[in-house]
Amino acid sequence: IQRRWSPMGAVLLAVVVGLFPATALGDGGTIRLSGLEFGEYRVTVFTDPTPVRPDSIDVSFLATEADGLSVAEGLEIWVEVFPLDHDGRHARHPATREQADDPRMYSAKFRLGTPGEWRIDISVAGERGAGEASFTLRASEGGLLDQPMALLAAALAPLLLIGLWLRFGSRPAPSGR
Repeated sequence: IQRRWSPMGAVLLAVVVGLFPATALGDGGTIRLSGLEFGEYRVTVFTDPTPVRPDSIDVSFLATEADGLSVAEGLEIWVEVFPLDHDGRHARHPATREQADDPRMYSAKFRLGTPGEWRIDISVAGERGAGEASFTLRASEGGLLDQPMALLAAALAPLLLIGLWLRFGSRPAPSGR
């Protein structure tokens, strides 16, 4: 017996796939700085999640040798954060391989604490070079769009109502003869 997908099943599958795309394995996220040259090292900096929330941030680094192919080993990487639009103390966090989900990367995971504008300073040092760079970002509280289950419920509610209407909706009354 061959089963066929109903139109409702196909729409439901499209909604679920659209709301929950395959996630990248390992560290990554939004590229903040790319192709930085610190001596013989090339560094790209990512932040995750996107958008950045004050309760959790991951600043990750992909550091390679000058050839761009070999992963740089033995680096000391620091992330320092400064609030720009409110009073607050700055904080300094080490980026390590142990914190990273991907063994090729370095990562610093921490809390910003409050929403707002932040300056992120990074420093990278190793036997073949060192350097510093910075970037700014905005951390904001999550809204409805950051709640996947709420989005799924909102997307499925009209489909459920249409399905119920099609199944149990008004049908023409049989003509009495």
